[in-house]
Amino acid sequence: MVGAWTLAATHAATVRIDTSKSPALKTWADSVLPIANEWYPRLGNLLASSEGHRLLDVTIRINPDFKGIAAASGPYIEISTDWITRHPEDSRGAVIHELVHVVQEYPPGQAGWLTEGIADYFRYAIYEALPLAEFPRPEKPQGYLDSYKVAAGFFFWLECGPAPGIVRQLNADLRSGKYQETLFTERTGRGLRDLWNDYLTALRPLPDLPREPRIWRHAKGSFEFQPNGTWTEFENGKPVWKFIEMARTPQYIEILDRPRNIRLRLTSPMVQLISKTGWATLYTGEWTAPPSTKQLTK
Repeated sequence: MVGAWTLAATHAATVRIDTSKSPALKTWADSVLPIANEWYPRLGNLLASSEGHRLLDVTIRINPDFKGIAAASGPYIEISTDWITRHPEDSRGAVIHELVHVVQEYPPGQAGWLTEGIADYFRYAIYEALPLAEFPRPEKPQGYLDSYKVAAGFFFWLECGPAPGIVRQLNADLRSGKYQETLFTERTGRGLRDLWNDYLTALRPLPDLPREPRIWRHAKGSFEFQPNGTWTEFENGKPVWKFIEMARTPQYIEILDRPRNIRLRLTSPMVQLISKTGWATLYTGEWTAPPSTKQLTK
């Protein structure tokens, strides 16, 4: 076929780019084809949910009559000639997004916000390696339903702390048609809406600590500063764990339970649990003033 190229690779599937309707974009196609052939099997490995799931040969058609940006249907990807001409760099990322759709191969009726969010997760978080702070976070109860880059940032946050590997698990459940929202609770102990609120809270700029931060309270207990410079965690009014203070900034206090090797950050809206894979919200709460001497003597 005139204007189509194939790059041989170590995997069975190949990616072709058909420029027969847009020969002026041959240079763009020549630059994108190696990227597509490098990332297509990589995406297949990252989203592998079972042995024997084979990748399809893919044809990318550059179409001057296509009115959208790009779309995938089976092993075919249509991408707009006009979009490539006006946004050559962005169109490379669009190819990655559509290749994810080819790999996904979900049955009809799956949640669209998950499908598009996973595709943008691999485009922006994995391929483009954007930092988490650059993903949009609408301040509303179910913002993840905005899909695409919004859901991608949410998945990125989950992968970095509360639920490593959840994108691959979501993909497996969607591909088999067995996805249930309870997956989020099973993985994290928190419902989907609660996790979204945790995500918004975690990414908001932290307010400054109070002038004398001594008591941090949550629904089930508190962390309280002791005269010897340590911190004690209380549950139901009883001391349960002791921490030493490791660091203090204007926005948080970092404490450590050395015997259990548990490191926490006390901030104004939350307590964060810090681990090798990142951090997660452990409690939400706030600083409170210690009781006054007058109150203590009543």
